[in-house]
Amino acid sequence: MIVIIYVINSVHQEVVNILENIPGITWKAKVHESMKDKSNVPLNKIYKSKVLPQTKQASKQFIPVASKEAPDQWDWVQMNPGCSDFVPEIGNCGAAAHVSVMNAFSDFCCFQGKDADRVEYSPQYMLNCDPDERCTNCDGNPITVLMAWKFLIDVGTVPSQCVSYKSGVTGKTGKCPTTCDDGSQIPHLIRAKELINICKSNQDNEETIKQALINGPVSTMLLVYEDLYYYESGIYQHSYGSSIGWSVCEFVGYGEENGQKFWKIKNVWGSEWGETGYFRIRRGSPYYGGESQIEYECVQAQV
Repeated sequence: MIVIIYVINSVHQEVVNILENIPGITWKAKVHESMKDKSNVPLNKIYKSKVLPQTKQASKQFIPVASKEAPDQWDWVQMNPGCSDFVPEIGNCGAAAHVSVMNAFSDFCCFQGKDADRVEYSPQYMLNCDPDERCTNCDGNPITVLMAWKFLIDVGTVPSQCVSYKSGVTGKTGKCPTTCDDGSQIPHLIRAKELINICKSNQDNEETIKQALINGPVSTMLLVYEDLYYYESGIYQHSYGSSIGWSVCEFVGYGEENGQKFWKIKNVWGSEWGETGYFRIRRGSPYYGGESQIEYECVQAQV
């Protein structure tokens, strides 16, 4: 056992050493103990497809508001930390879409004043109650950001105080609950009103995302590469390793540092990873769909 642990640690450190010696790299890498302890469970349970699943969903195209011209920088976390400083962690369940979208919904309800104080809404309720069977397991099935938001529009959810997120510990889902965890009655379900398609294929979506962010956070798909697991700080660009699948995360801001434009993203790997759970990624990448396809499929909901 000691030999196995030593080999695993050596492999992780070797990747960090490779990243540290790549010329011109714009971010720092480290071995995250929280990722090692989970034996790369999130890595194994992200949806393992390099092709984004196609989902038909009625949505309207975001129309920029002239009076809300996007400024040079924006950061919801700094502007309103009470609404956005909670970083979720998927734990032992491949439920990135459920956890990230529900967190974005919680953020948005707070930013828009729907909740006087931030209410954390339950990803577990979605995991257990979604009528689409593809959405009710921890195995990293092709759950897109659209599918997760569709549940919030069609069905709704309850606060996590009623139904807490347990799958991150157990690695399993359960039956749709008829009562809260404490045995009390399930409250009135809270729904999103409408889904707005922010990103369009075959076009540069940078300005559209910036304008949408003024209204609140934006949910997006992300093509995860192996090196992202070692991100510590800086402006991420894919530098080493293969793509391993799609995940879901949340735009919360943007800016520029030393001439390099970036998006600020809230991830679902806990606050011990990255920049206290967030990461910055290259904005305005020359690649189609942006760096790691983060500008390819993104949406915003009205609450």
